[in-house]
Amino acid sequence: MGAGAGWDRVARPLAIAAAAAGAILGAAGAEAARADTPSGVDITCELGLSKFDPDTVNVAFPDDSAEYFSGAYQAAPGTRIRIDGQYPHVRYTSYNVYDVLQRPLDALADIELAPDPGSLNPFAIGADRTSPNRHYTAYINFGPIPSQRAANTLYTGTGQNGLPNYAGTFIYRIYIPDKGRDQFGDVGAPTLTLQAADGGPAPPSACANFGRPGITGVNQGVASLNGFGSQGQTVFDRNPPVWRKFTNLFQAVADSLTDSNITDPLFELQRQLDLADRGGSGGFLSNIHNAYLSANLSKAYGDVVVTRFRAPTFPNTRPGTSPMPGGQLRYWSLCENDPATQRFIQCTNDDRAVLGDNRLATYVVSTPGNRPANATAACAINWLPFGPNGRGVLIYRHMLPDPGFAQSIQRAKFGQEGATMGDYFPVSRYVSTAADFERLGCSPPGGGGVVLPSPGRRGGGRGQPGSRAARRTACVSRRRFRIRLPRGARVLSATVHGRHLRLRRVRGRPRGTVDLRGLPHGRFTLRLVVRLGTGRRVVLRRTYHTCVPRRPSKRPRSGAKPPRRRPGRRR
Repeated sequence: MGAGAGWDRVARPLAIAAAAAGAILGAAGAEAARADTPSGVDITCELGLSKFDPDTVNVAFPDDSAEYFSGAYQAAPGTRIRIDGQYPHVRYTSYNVYDVLQRPLDALADIELAPDPGSLNPFAIGADRTSPNRHYTAYINFGPIPSQRAANTLYTGTGQNGLPNYAGTFIYRIYIPDKGRDQFGDVGAPTLTLQAADGGPAPPSACANFGRPGITGVNQGVASLNGFGSQGQTVFDRNPPVWRKFTNLFQAVADSLTDSNITDPLFELQRQLDLADRGGSGGFLSNIHNAYLSANLSKAYGDVVVTRFRAPTFPNTRPGTSPMPGGQLRYWSLCENDPATQRFIQCTNDDRAVLGDNRLATYVVSTPGNRPANATAACAINWLPFGPNGRGVLIYRHMLPDPGFAQSIQRAKFGQEGATMGDYFPVSRYVSTAADFERLGCSPPGGGGVVLPSPGRRGGGRGQPGSRAARRTACVSRRRFRIRLPRGARVLSATVHGRHLRLRRVRGRPRGTVDLRGLPHGRFTLRLVVRLGTGRRVVLRRTYHTCVPRRPSKRPRSGAKPPRRRPGRRR
């Protein structure tokens, strides 16, 4: 999701993550705690789970609020994997299955797991989260997804390319155990066994051919591959940072190579390839229940990066809350990551974030030495360390949105994130120095937040390194539009529609002004609805940025005629 500025900087992190997956395929987790084995279950072909140790296997852009336990699968004809477990006392749990390229194939969230007879699912809104009866049974089926899915079943038989898939990994995730509970939410790890597809014991030959992995050191193996030197400051990023939805590995790599202030032609060319739709979905062991936005950062543009968005509501289960509450999302977080190694540097998730008025979340990213004095919880600011290298990548997660929450990342199409998410869309900008940010003052939690400088003004970040764009420029926040209509057409009205935009109605003339003053920095799409005297309705779309350099005036020389504007040319 945040690969480097050259192919080597992209390929090497991918190789690390691929090695991690390969190590998992050859690892067992005999050390992991297990739930009691259900009666009647043959554990001759029992499989293991290996925990990702964040101190060594911190790859594939993980979240520091999650615990990851992984195992391997390899399709054996006539068999399936049975999962016997209990719902843990946690915020969220799930199973995801992946192919060998770390792309997700299928998933089951906690709320999708039907309980065993006599048990209940504590993740249903309003359910008793303290009930002792919390057992479930699930399966990993090696066939393709049928038109009528079986309950509590994951399918691995078809890859994203439509071809048969025979092997890969599965990951058991746990987020935020209740206070006082252990890493498994006080229910132990699930038990996984290979059995016949009809529910009977697996034949001995299947167990032998399945090749139950030996107890090897997945953590040690991956740790030996992590890290390959520091990345210096680079210009292969945008100023200000641009947030985009993560769709797949190919789109992420292409964006990282071309999305910068100096490679716009290449960026537009790769966008025409439509990799967001053609490159499959997911990657980096992504969670099907999450959707992600990411923004690349560079220390070359400023010592401080400020990000602001409206924070969605969530069920705060950490105190052991019961019954199960609801929220706009099950979980959200913002993490600073190192793109060179795919490690998280630090995350601050929903129940640890301090918020301002109207649930305004403000994050500051800097090195510890450049941390502003007002980047503290007392000033309603969440601080994240930048990391050791010259580049970073912020990743914003939304998990399991409520169907009524229309501003989730899941609802946003690639390239239209801001229009869909509105106030919930993050906006970032650089601030040149910590002293510049400290001049903004302090607003306590529940207040309106510090007033951020506009890009290009004092303290608003540095320009493109080595270019003339670093000079200060004034910004405007009003835009004019001109409507191109058939000759002789008479305009009865032109109405502007757009999220956050002040509506302006223009009558009788094909020109108007859109007022963007007071809006956060970003790109806004408006819709112009024009009614003509003939009764015809014309719909036009315009996209404007809230801050652009003011164009220098071009005054004609003395005695020269002013340049003639072409009819219908948009300003």
